[in-house]
Amino acid sequence: MGKFQSGIIIITFASLAMYIFFSIVNVKKSSKWIKWYWQMDVEEQRKYDPRIAVCRLKKMLGIIVVVGIAGFLLSWFIKTIISIITFGVIMFILVFSVGYIGPKNCLVVEKK
Repeated sequence: MGKFQSGIIIITFASLAMYIFFSIVNVKKSSKWIKWYWQMDVEEQRKYDPRIAVCRLKKMLGIIVVVGIAGFLLSWFIKTIISIITFGVIMFILVFSVGYIGPKNCLVVEKK
């Protein structure tokens, strides 16, 4: 097993463990762990919903798990170069998730 394949396995199982943890914990309680929300003042906090960030985090972890398992299996049976590509895709997902889970995308839309 190559170093990229073992890296994919480690990232996949870590993401799976975090996904299971966030699935077991109540969304309302786990939304208190979103650091950017608690750094805002009270008036700004009314504009944002940290539960959206928790749901998006779970979605991103699920995508990482699926991509990691599929990439590992493909690299195991077809070619090992696929593990390098999969590792790059997972790193891209992690970089993309920083903006996707951030406060900019968690605004509460007020109904008029």
